[in-house]
Amino acid sequence: MSARITRKRGRYESTLSQEPEDDTVTGDVGQREEGEGLKRDDEFWYEDGTVILVARDVEFRVFKGILADHSPVFRDMFSLPQPPEAAMAPYPVVHVTDTPEDLRHLLRACIPKNHSSPFVPNNPSFDVISASIRLGHKYQISQLVEHSVDYLKMYYTDDYHLFLQRGRPYWPPSFKAEHAIGVINLARLTGEHSLLPVAYLICCTLGKDNLRGFQREDGSWEQLPLDDVVLCFEARGNLVARRTAATLYVFVTKDNGGCTTPHKCQQTLYDFLNKLTVVELSNPDPFDSVLQVHKGELQESLCRECWLLLDNYDIEQRDFIWDELPSFFGLDAEIVESTDTSADG
Repeated sequence: MSARITRKRGRYESTLSQEPEDDTVTGDVGQREEGEGLKRDDEFWYEDGTVILVARDVEFRVFKGILADHSPVFRDMFSLPQPPEAAMAPYPVVHVTDTPEDLRHLLRACIPKNHSSPFVPNNPSFDVISASIRLGHKYQISQLVEHSVDYLKMYYTDDYHLFLQRGRPYWPPSFKAEHAIGVINLARLTGEHSLLPVAYLICCTLGKDNLRGFQREDGSWEQLPLDDVVLCFEARGNLVARRTAATLYVFVTKDNGGCTTPHKCQQTLYDFLNKLTVVELSNPDPFDSVLQVHKGELQESLCRECWLLLDNYDIEQRDFIWDELPSFFGLDAEIVESTDTSADG
């Protein structure tokens, strides 16, 4: 499923202190003024560069042609006539609203050192993926967005077999659990709703961090919208209830006709259920199976037939819960809409 990017022609203004809420690109094309308290970026300053991008107090001297090849937004920006006072300058200066950290990530992708998709072999950080998607979406660099989203789909997946194969933790190697908050925001931005069920599931396990959010590398805070915080709070209780119901179904055996030691096995299950703590039962992750957590103890205490029966019940319940997972977050209709839109496109 490819990300959806709406193309808009950029408008350019002189006031650039805030990121535009509608994702419209703003820039101020003008002449570089000395003594502005600006500093050159250590990584992206080419003496033969043909344009200077200014992000906050950092200057990046790069090449118009490369950026224009990647981004129709930059191409449109560079085609605009310069003001009279800047026309005689050797190169244009463009002020952008992005943070230096985000812009640096974007430039690394546009001027790659080796692989055409820098994400798969290198286990990128959340900040790299986030900047690539947000700025790729903003500057309409569709391939960069697609590479980034595809990387996220390997972990925040809607494929149950891949989900089982990856196991825990559910997030990428260089991510943290709380980065699921950012993944939800990125999924909303791009319309990639298939990322949402696993991302929401992780958020339901975060506790207070789900409300607080996490700090980006530029010092800003990434947080969920209030509606999503409320949704996760409600879903957490429902997931705990569903996991408890699945646990009871597994251990209250329905068919023990093949049991070779019925009295011993029944007593083992009765004693085990009585020992389960509230903490164990209140885990909101329904794929964290109580049976599998205590596999060694139970497999040793039960006869082979009873163990196989419980194991089958456990697998069956987790299969059912996977199918139900989007409904805990009210996502059924959204995912269908996203899939249909992608197919039509």
